[in-house]
Amino acid sequence: MNRSAPVILLYNPISGHGHLDSWNALFVSLLLKADWRVIAATPDTADLIARLQIKGQADSPNLQVLDWAVSPRTLSERVWGRVLRALKPLLNARLKHLLGADPDTPGHDPRFLNPDDFAKRLAAFRRQCRWSPTLVFNMYMDMYPTTRQSWQRFDSARMLPWAGIRFVPTVDGSEAYYDLPSFAGMCFLDERVRDQYLYALPRKCFAYLPDITESKLPEVPTALLTEIKQRARGRNIVFLGGTLGGNKNLARWYQLIAVMDAGQWFFVQIGEMFEKTLTEEDARELAKIKVQCPENLFIKLAYLPDEAHFNEIMQASDVIFAVYRDFTISSNMPGKAAAFDKPILVASGHLMGQRVLQYDIGMAVDENDVPAMQAALVALVNQSPCRQAQFDLYRKDFSSDALGKHLMKFLTDCMHKPT
Repeated sequence: MNRSAPVILLYNPISGHGHLDSWNALFVSLLLKADWRVIAATPDTADLIARLQIKGQADSPNLQVLDWAVSPRTLSERVWGRVLRALKPLLNARLKHLLGADPDTPGHDPRFLNPDDFAKRLAAFRRQCRWSPTLVFNMYMDMYPTTRQSWQRFDSARMLPWAGIRFVPTVDGSEAYYDLPSFAGMCFLDERVRDQYLYALPRKCFAYLPDITESKLPEVPTALLTEIKQRARGRNIVFLGGTLGGNKNLARWYQLIAVMDAGQWFFVQIGEMFEKTLTEEDARELAKIKVQCPENLFIKLAYLPDEAHFNEIMQASDVIFAVYRDFTISSNMPGKAAAFDKPILVASGHLMGQRVLQYDIGMAVDENDVPAMQAALVALVNQSPCRQAQFDLYRKDFSSDALGKHLMKFLTDCMHKPT
C-alpha cells in the first residue's frame, strides 16, 4: 500500500435503483487501479463488495468500506434529541400562545435527500476512517434540494472539501451548494454543460465525464434470455429497457408495436415501471396493453439488480430502442449498443441524437413520428452498413480508460483548487 497515495471518501447516498450502484463500484474500481486509497460509504455494502469481488478488488489494501448503519449523530446529540422531543409539546404550546401561530417550520421535503443527513453522516464516517480523506465525492447530487435554506447549516461543521456528479444539471447553476466554501467542483456527462459552468463559476472545478457502461455478461445464459428467445422464434428483437417513466415515450413505443409486422418483429420491454410519471397518452396506451398484450411483446416490469442479466438481453437483440421523450441529457444506452455491436434508434434534436449521428452507430428520428420509427427499424435491420469501426470508436471514447483519465484529473484539480 502506498501511504502517500491520495485518500478519497466516495459517498453513495442511494442503492438499489437504476445504475447508481454500478457507477459507484466503477468509480471505486478506477480509483483503486490508479493507486488511490478509497473509503467507500454506501447503503448496500454487500452489493458493492460483490461487484468488487467480480473485479478482483474487494480485498484491496487500499480499500475501506464503511458501516452505513452507524448513527450519523454522536451520543450527546442523541441524548439532547430525546430531551428536546420530550419537551417539544410544552415548548410549542408556550410559543404558540405567545406568537399566536404554530412555531414549527416546514420540514424537509421528503422528495429529496437531506443535506443535513449528508453532513452528519460525513462527520460520523470520519470517525471510522482508517485514513484521513482529502476529498469527499458524492455519487448522486441530483436528489438534493437546491435552496439556500436547505444548505444553510451544511458548512456549520468542519466540512471537508467535497465534489460530486450531476446527471441532470440545471442550465444556470443556481443551486445553493455551489456557493458553499466547502464545495470544490462538479462533474457532468455533457461537454457543453461543463463549458457553461466553467464560464459562470470560474473559481470552482467542473469536468466532463464520458457516459460509460458495464458490459459484463453472465457465464451461462439465464432462464430469462431462454424464455425471450423461445418466444421470439427467430424474429427481429427490438429492446427497450431501464427505468420506465414519462421520458421513455411508452405511447409511441406501443403504437410502433401495433403497426409492425408481428410475424417479423418481437419487442422486449424490461424495467421498473413508475406509472405516476406517465403522460395521459402513455397511461391510455398502457391500459390497452394490460387488457390485451400483443403476442409479439414481452414485458418484465422489474429492476434487474445484476446488470449482466440486463446486458445479455441487449446482446441478443437486433436493435436498441431509445426514442425517448423530451430527453435532453446523456444516456448510457448508446454505450451499451456499441458494446454489443447493436444499432440504436434514438430521438433527434438532443444530445443522444447528436452522439448517435456523430459516431454513426444508429439512426435518429422525431420522437413523435411512428412511421419514421417503423422505417428506421426496417433500415437498421435490413440495410444497415457494417458499423464495426464506428462501434469501436464509440467504445474507445466512452471507455473506462477514458472515464478514468477525466475523473483523476478532476479530483486532483479539486484537491489543489484554493477555496
